[in-house]
Amino acid sequence: MGDYRKYLEPDYGEVAPEVEIMTPQCMDMNNTKAWRVRSNYESVSAMTLAYQKCNCYEEIMKIQTSDIKIQAAKEKINVRVYMPEKAEKCPVMIFYHGGAFSMNSIDVYEYVCRYMAWYGDMVVVSPDYHLAPEYKFPKGLNEAYDTMLWVAENISDYGGDVGDINVCGDSSGGNFAAVVSMMARDNNVSRINKQILFYPLTTNSEKEMTESEKRYETGYFLEYNCQKDPMRCYFNTEEEKENPLASPLLAKDLSKLPKTCIISAECDPLLDQGLMYAARLEDAGVEVEYHILKGMVHGFLNWTYGESFEAMNYAVEFVRK
Repeated sequence: MGDYRKYLEPDYGEVAPEVEIMTPQCMDMNNTKAWRVRSNYESVSAMTLAYQKCNCYEEIMKIQTSDIKIQAAKEKINVRVYMPEKAEKCPVMIFYHGGAFSMNSIDVYEYVCRYMAWYGDMVVVSPDYHLAPEYKFPKGLNEAYDTMLWVAENISDYGGDVGDINVCGDSSGGNFAAVVSMMARDNNVSRINKQILFYPLTTNSEKEMTESEKRYETGYFLEYNCQKDPMRCYFNTEEEKENPLASPLLAKDLSKLPKTCIISAECDPLLDQGLMYAARLEDAGVEVEYHILKGMVHGFLNWTYGESFEAMNYAVEFVRK
């Protein structure tokens, strides 16, 4: 697999003093719908208050949006399209939100999508795919893939360039972005230009804990034990976790995939998964750009630390290169 720690300093770091480690999200598995409504409302409210204090707020609120129902995996899902003013042949970013395949929504990532649409001068498409445990593997993934097909057919109507389609996601959404890139390659249906993966989940295998999972197992927002229940509810069987469509790190062939940018949080159980995926991609001849945001924890993209904006700037600059 190569030296997967070549991007990392010898020692794992500590959380930056300004970072507030939030209470881990542990979904009420007996009342998922009500739990999601409350969790999404609280997240959006908190982020709105935080962004209103940022210099970028007035600018990113100029982005136009359009909510569209599209056919995906035999059901209709809501897709939100973010468009710069006078959008014309702009780069396109499909953004898949994170949340352990079972939590969050496009509303929770509203400001992330607005920021990248404005500062990247690109069209951003965010699908509200169905969540576990109500909808299990590969339902959400198939909807993510069908969103990409819809974009390839229709995004020119919204000012996007069908020749410059990029996929992006954070955590489990990064998993979707990586797998959609593999599916597009294998099915030869649409060329994805680049993929951007924020602290991606690249394997669901529980056979062995990585060093970062051991180091940051508890007390760093993404609790390893807390994560197991909502993650487990996504799969029908234990064997599915080893499927490359669930664990792209385990895929035999990672060649001919798009240029890749991986952006990780230093104090994150998933840090090593991103490092290992970067190493495997490079071994397969894929061009990889890698960034580790020092002192950050899992999920930092959705907050307003300087590093949150730094990470989004890395993403838009990578697309615009």
